[in-house]
Amino acid sequence: MHRRSIVFIDASNLLASWRAFAVSNRANRRIDYRKLLETLTKDTEFIRGYYYDAAPLIIDSKRQGFFDKLRSLEITIVTKPLRYKYVTCRHCSATDRDVPYQKGVDVALVTDLMGLAFEKAYDIAIVISGDNDLVDAVNYVKNKGIKVWVASFGNALGQDIMRTADRVIQLDKVAQDIILERKI
Repeated sequence: MHRRSIVFIDASNLLASWRAFAVSNRANRRIDYRKLLETLTKDTEFIRGYYYDAAPLIIDSKRQGFFDKLRSLEITIVTKPLRYKYVTCRHCSATDRDVPYQKGVDVALVTDLMGLAFEKAYDIAIVISGDNDLVDAVNYVKNKGIKVWVASFGNALGQDIMRTADRVIQLDKVAQDIILERKI
């Protein structure tokens, strides 16, 4: 019998690390989320995934299409409102008030990770993020008797979370397996 898994995707961490990996490896294609899920959950019974991101209040059709594709893969979309702040340039003193940033996304991921562990909804948490800020939540889940696998590109994999995880899956090593094929 396979152990039940839930995948928790930190979108900002995954996409930033993918972009850095793609630039350094001259890859220009996107991630195929179906292949990503299949690769990470192949030894488990996949229950569902969660995708955490910040988004503007009005979602454009391209992003809505992407979210719909993720939903078709049994991934729940969890968004927090994208916020904007003033930033002053150190060099020219110009002020830009439309600099976007996210707030509350990691907290939402941690809340679900811990809450679902408390409910014993899964046996293995697969956290797609290399963020060291998640270490305390990972330890909480492990103390509940649940395995935690961390999947991340090496450029975003923090040492603390790497040492805390039960298994580390280096996405660099499976990158060719998770690339979206181009349509001809």
